[in-house]
Amino acid sequence: MSVELLDIHTHQTDGIPGEAIINKMPKELVIEPGKWYSVGIHPWFIYEMGKEDKDLLYELVKHPQVIAVGEAGFDRAKDYFEADQMSFFAEQAFIAEEVDKPLIIHMVKAADLLLAENKKLMPKMPWIIHGFRGKSELAHQLLDAGMYLSFGERYNVGALRATPLDHMFLETDEAICGIHHIYNKVADDLGMDVEVLKEQMKKNIGRFFFKKKS
Repeated sequence: MSVELLDIHTHQTDGIPGEAIINKMPKELVIEPGKWYSVGIHPWFIYEMGKEDKDLLYELVKHPQVIAVGEAGFDRAKDYFEADQMSFFAEQAFIAEEVDKPLIIHMVKAADLLLAENKKLMPKMPWIIHGFRGKSELAHQLLDAGMYLSFGERYNVGALRATPLDHMFLETDEAICGIHHIYNKVADDLGMDVEVLKEQMKKNIGRFFFKKKS
């Protein structure tokens, strides 16, 4: 990996090129040199999407600067049919498997749905739950199922400490603060040197987002 990628999920577009994975919906994505992207259909917008959006997503995820699929997921805070959310999620999970890229997941009050889909689909690609704010008990459930957790500006300290470093990522999402502020905060809560934390996160990022193709 030749970049200093530290932030695996952001909606900010004016940061340092190469430092973050910028998340976009298919029709929003304009690929710029030196930047990394994830692209997917967020569960909040599934009823605004048509076949052309799905076709465009399928083409965009093949681009070498698109290094993750999503964010896809489940959100019970929205009054949507669970079957529709599950259908859109499964399609994107299958795409992630086909293009051999991690899946970034949005999950709100729907851990049971996510765990059921994980058990049914048995993915080979990493499933990374972004902006995780749940408690340590839920963290253990998801980690035991083979998933990974990404922490942002707000998180449960118990869940953070329950997450092995090799199953952890950090992000800014929509936070105003920069990724380095989050690294300092997390390092302080874990009682470790921030540079050691950064090196571990770089290893994780290199292992999953920039793995060498056989």
